[in-house]
This record gives sequence, structure tokens and C-alpha cells, in this order.
Amino acid sequence: MKKYIIYNLLGLFLLLFTFTACEFETAEQDPSDIISPNNKPTVTVTSNASGTINEGETVIYTITFDKPIERSVTFTPIISGSSDDHDYLIEAVSVAPYTTSVQLPIEVFEDYEIEGQETLSVQLEISSIAEKNLVHPDTAFAPIDLTINDYVDDNKLVINFSWAEDIDFDILVFSDTAAYPATLWGTGGATGANPEIDTSIWLDDPAGDYYVCILDWWEGINFDYTFDLAFPDGSVQTITGTFDGTNYPYTSFTGPSSWGSPSAYKVLKVVVNGTNFVVTKL
Repeated sequence: MKKYIIYNLLGLFLLLFTFTACEFETAEQDPSDIISPNNKPTVTVTSNASGTINEGETVIYTITFDKPIERSVTFTPIISGSSDDHDYLIEAVSVAPYTTSVQLPIEVFEDYEIEGQETLSVQLEISSIAEKNLVHPDTAFAPIDLTINDYVDDNKLVINFSWAEDIDFDILVFSDTAAYPATLWGTGGATGANPEIDTSIWLDDPAGDYYVCILDWWEGINFDYTFDLAFPDGSVQTITGTFDGTNYPYTSFTGPSSWGSPSAYKVLKVVVNGTNFVVTKL
């Protein structure tokens, strides 16, 4: 019986010695290298634009890695601030595997509403946590700040007609030239919008006089109006006044018969000479 106890003790000592040796050997091994963030690409965003864009133009931003990687990284633009309601196109883009750059276009669509300079701010983000871990941890994106100028048409007089009352008013344009005397010229300002917008008078139209007329559907109504006029050189003229719907101290044209032949009262005179427009309040 004593022999068996000795044998068992020897076996236990041998087992303990084996475990100790294994632990000692493991402790002597070098640990695996920790992945350095310096092995991950740094990201820069550049553009040749000045930060100011006109409606109807596209500005290009370039996202660049300083080294390629084997996976794609997607950059999502977030609108962080806007002082307008412009239509614009901006979509997420990805740097493809084994490449180092991608272009991010921002397209601002034109309209004829005269609003003055406005702003658009865009913040780039890497939404995926897994993809965010693929780039250098110090990566940060400055906001993309754009100033947006009104669209400039190099051939048209852009007319915006607005008012404060919750009533629908319209404008019509008539020509009074040698080629087209007392002719209905434009009905673009007769919709349900406010401002009403008309672009029917062009620099290459026949020289002569054109009249912007308020079409008054509400007899006996007096209201304040504003005309904002954008010229081909980019300048803007603002004309304000009060429409007297009680006495109608205006010369008038007869509107379209299909509309019931309403009276269209002359408010602005536009002289076209092929080179520029001269607008005066009547």
C-alpha cells in the first residue's frame, strides 16, 4: 500500500513539473505585435472651388487616402445646415479597394427665384463602425461650407412678383413694339405661386417697350407688392409699391379671352434695346 502512495506522489510531482515548464516556456515567447494606427491611411478632402457656387453649377470635392487598402470605405454626406430650399444632388461615395481617391460632386440646380446669397453646409461621415476602423483614428472632416448665388441667365430678364396677402395675384407681360404692338407676350407669372415668376422678356426680342401688368382678380383690393428683377449681368433691382384696386390709376390691357378677358394693369415698363433692359415703375 505504501508503494502505491509513493508512486502516486511521484506522478503528481511529474505532472506539476510539466505544467510549470509549459507556463515558463509560454512566458518566454514574444507577444504578437499590436496593429499600429500608423499603418492605416490618413484621409484628406480637397477642392479647387472657392467655396462659392452659382445655381446651375457643380463643385467637385476629392477624398484621398495616402495609401491604398484592401477594403472599400464609404463616405456619407450629411446636410448639417442650409438657409435655402434649393434642389441639390449629393450622394454617398466610396473609395474602392486598392485605390486612393474618389470624387464627391455637389450639384446645385438652378431656378429663377431671386433669393440673394444663401448657404449650404455638409458634414462628411463614415457611418459604418467597421469601415471607420479602417482609417487613421485621428481622421476628422471639416464641414463643407458653400455660399450659393442666384442663377444668372445671360439673355433673360427674370421677374419675381411677390406680396404678403393670402390672396392669389398674377402678372402678364405685353409687348408694345413696332413688330408686336399690344401683343400678349408672357403668361409665366400667372400661376398659383408666390412669388410669381416670369422670364418672357429676352435681350434678343424685338427692340421696344414691354409692360409688366398686374392681373387683378380681386376688385377693390389694395395690397403692397415687390418686384425683384435679375439682369443678365448678375445685378438685381427691387421695386416696391402699393396696388390701388379701388381707383385703378393705371393703363390696362385686356387679358386672354380664355380667362374671361380680365383687365391687366400696367405697373412696370421694360425697354429692350438688344444690349440691356431698362425697367421703370409707372
